[in-house]
Amino acid sequence: MIRHPFPIPKNSPFPVTNIPFGIFSRNDEHIAHPGVALGDYVLDLQALIRRGMAANETFGSQSTLNDFAALPADLRCTFRRQIQLTVEDSTSVLYSERLAAADDPLAIPRSEVTMHLPMRIGSFTDFMCAHEHVQNVGRLAGYDAVPPNFFEIPLAYNGKASSVIVSGKPVRRPHGIFPSGGPGTTTTPPPLPGYAPTRKLDYEVKMGIFVSRPVEYGTSVPASRARAHIQLYEMTPLGPFNGKSAATSISPWVVTLDALEEAGALGPHLADNPAAAGAGAGGAARSVRSGKDTTVPFLQCSDDISVQVTSYISRDKGRTKEKLATSDLKHLHWSPFQMLAHQSSSGCGLSTGDLVGTGTLSSSAEQAAAAAAETASSAGSSDSERGGERRRRTGRLGCLQEIVMGGAEPVRLSDGSQLTWIEDGDTVLLEGWAGTGDRRIGFGTVSNMVVPAAEDMGF
Repeated sequence: MIRHPFPIPKNSPFPVTNIPFGIFSRNDEHIAHPGVALGDYVLDLQALIRRGMAANETFGSQSTLNDFAALPADLRCTFRRQIQLTVEDSTSVLYSERLAAADDPLAIPRSEVTMHLPMRIGSFTDFMCAHEHVQNVGRLAGYDAVPPNFFEIPLAYNGKASSVIVSGKPVRRPHGIFPSGGPGTTTTPPPLPGYAPTRKLDYEVKMGIFVSRPVEYGTSVPASRARAHIQLYEMTPLGPFNGKSAATSISPWVVTLDALEEAGALGPHLADNPAAAGAGAGGAARSVRSGKDTTVPFLQCSDDISVQVTSYISRDKGRTKEKLATSDLKHLHWSPFQMLAHQSSSGCGLSTGDLVGTGTLSSSAEQAAAAAAETASSAGSSDSERGGERRRRTGRLGCLQEIVMGGAEPVRLSDGSQLTWIEDGDTVLLEGWAGTGDRRIGFGTVSNMVVPAAEDMGF
């Protein structure tokens, strides 16, 4: 029986088997420094190091995790294990001192801290690796075929690193330039495009990878060795708004690859993508074989990762939430290891803290059915499934564009309101979990409320 210095709720995403790292400040101090989440508390690593826990003394005072992430993997693993042993050792300082001592607390309730971005992010790349998502949004846009190169290499684009924000920060409805909506007549020209707040605001469910060990410019990393450069996992669920550049919200807690492996979330990939068929070039049906079985040596990797991410909507400032969908990282056509390899393949170099997004997580009907069968006896969400057959059919898709069929089929929520696009005052929440049973760990909740667009744009 493992002892703890304070109670840890049974279904907490942060048991001692997790130990995710983050950057926080006490509400009465406002000095950002590292901590780890344990149950409903934050363990102050600066305070623990002052009490003699072996570590580089400068780490405890740093305002980002970049230097820690750049350390060799064995040192990071050893430090995380030392924290676990300190928690489990009934003779440690966590048991002999008053945890919440006013002058130098070892543990602070998470409700009494402010979380900050965990890393200094130099670049942000977002991939597009869910076959179901690419197929669905393509059809809504009038394209019958998935691009042929989707099946050959992981597709990606460069995002806007300055748009990355931490969970809890309000997201202001963005402005954009939109078509006039009218063709004009033979005697009058069409109205000019207008600059206005977006009317169709969506979210995208993603996972993110922080680069740990840098990759030197002019070199590359094959997928089989990419694990050494991915120590830290992140949830980036509230995806890029309005043209992919207005806001990307991330969880403040970074879960290590070691924790995911210990939870049983890291393992061999499935031989085939459960989506049995899809549209190929020219709209012809083709067998969909996972890119994880590629014949390209540089992209070959036997490992994959399973993380379930669930999206919710709240229209009462987060007091209650309604489930929209659950999808799984392992259902992507390409694995995170292959994404990092492809990102490095040109020799562009990667820096510690670079953020790599997986792209929208949407599971196919076959994948969702298989996942439901796998987890039928496991702990799950307490939220009841509402909406009947249609909700079950769409409750695996990673954005509203797919769920509401481009706006043609709004979702009726339990309060009677209709959900087509995100409205001012709506809160989007995401939860990520890995592992099952006693080994289940989480990423915490990402929660952001949409607030009205700014009225004064400076002109």
